[in-house]
Amino acid sequence: MGDVPGPTPDDIVTALRRGPATPDALLMRLGQVDRDAMWWAVEEAVRQGRVASTAQIECGPDGLCGTSAPTVLSLAGR
Repeated sequence: MGDVPGPTPDDIVTALRRGPATPDALLMRLGQVDRDAMWWAVEEAVRQGRVASTAQIECGPDGLCGTSAPTVLSLAGR
């Protein structure tokens, strides 16, 4: 039984070329991937300056920060 490889920062960028997305929408675009693995790839893409986020990554597993709007991820500079 092998582990399914998680998405890479490149996978995140490719998925966001279709437009901005909430974390749940991004998960749907990526298919059957682990949420934690997706967040690792998102954090790395943000660190590289390729992806922008409307909220802190640490907002929670659904990108929710209290009463604020859900996190939206997009390509940086767009």
